Parts: sequence; structure tokens; C-alpha cells
Amino acid sequence: MGVRHWLVAAALLVSSPAWAKGPTGIGSLQLGLTPAQVEALPKDGVYLATPLGPYKSPGNKPVELKPGEERFSTTLQTPWQTEPLEASLTFIDGKLTSLYINMGDNERLATRVAVQIEEKFGPAKLEDSTRVERCPTYGGGSEEVRSGSNYSAWSEVQGDKEVRARVGTYVLDGCLSRRYNQDRKVLASISIYTVEATKNPF
Repeated sequence: MGVRHWLVAAALLVSSPAWAKGPTGIGSLQLGLTPAQVEALPKDGVYLATPLGPYKSPGNKPVELKPGEERFSTTLQTPWQTEPLEASLTFIDGKLTSLYINMGDNERLATRVAVQIEEKFGPAKLEDSTRVERCPTYGGGSEEVRSGSNYSAWSEVQGDKEVRARVGTYVLDGCLSRRYNQDRKVLASISIYTVEATKNPF
């Protein structure tokens, strides 16, 4: 490799955004806990508002689980608001490996949670796949409409596992839906989960 190509490659490595370490749970609800430990969390901070129950998939679609995997639906009490939030928890071999909290259409809550994580762990890596349309209005003008996903993400390698955290929104909107008077749909959420760490081949 020539000097010029080496410098270009080095510049790309330096400029690529680095992952900031992130949370491995929320309050006392941490990855690695057993179902019994989750159900026994103290009633302060983050804890189960309802017992672990059968998993309810979106649209009641069938769910394929891996060997040793269990998934439950529940509601969590959090410091973010007085009402519990819907959540799903996944355990593999009896250990919590994934938690997902549905924040409904509360974009402000997702932003507030992202800010809290950044205050403790540092800037997030942004995962933005939103697209922009300019839609005609009844007054003869136009307005900018955004749709797609926009998440803040953190990652931390722990041995052969990688813990990822993502908080943000998925927005469904567009000129066609507005033409048929369909409301803008928003799903805000936070998820923290483990995946196999990517091995360095060098």
C-alpha cells in the first residue's frame, strides 16, 4: 500500500464515530438477573408493576424462541413517569439478556432518557434513517414531513458479549398518509440487549 493510500485509510479510521460505553440495565433491573431476582426487585426506582406474564407479540404474530430462551411481557414502574410502561424481558438459560420498554408516542420521554444516558456515559452514536418529504398543504404551500427511525446508541464489549443500548423513535408519516387523513404515528422505546461480540480478525 502506498503512502497516500495508507494516509487515506488512517484518516477514515480516525474519523469514523466511536461507540461510547453505555448502560447494562436501568436502575436495579440489570442484564444477568434471573426471573426470580427480577420479580424480587425492591419497590423503588425501577421494578415490576405487574408480574411476568406470557409474551404478547405485536399483532399477535408467532414468535420463534431459541433453545433455553424465555420471553415475558410485563409493565415496569420507572422514575420517568407515574404510570407504568409496557415492557418485554428475554432470558436465555435463566439470565436476563434483553429488555425492551415501550414509551408509546412520548418523543419527549425518549429524548429525556437519551440525555440522561449521555450525561453518565457520554455522547451516543446516532442511527438516523429518517427521510424527508415536502407535502403540499391546502393553502397552496408545502410542509416538511419526516418519517423513519432515529436512535441514539451505545455499546460496551464484555468478554465475548457486546451490550447495546438504543433509545429513540420510529415515525410513520408521509404525504400519502396525510392525503388520506391518517395521523402521524410514533413509537418511542428503549432497548438494552446482548449480542455476540464481533471478533477482530487481525
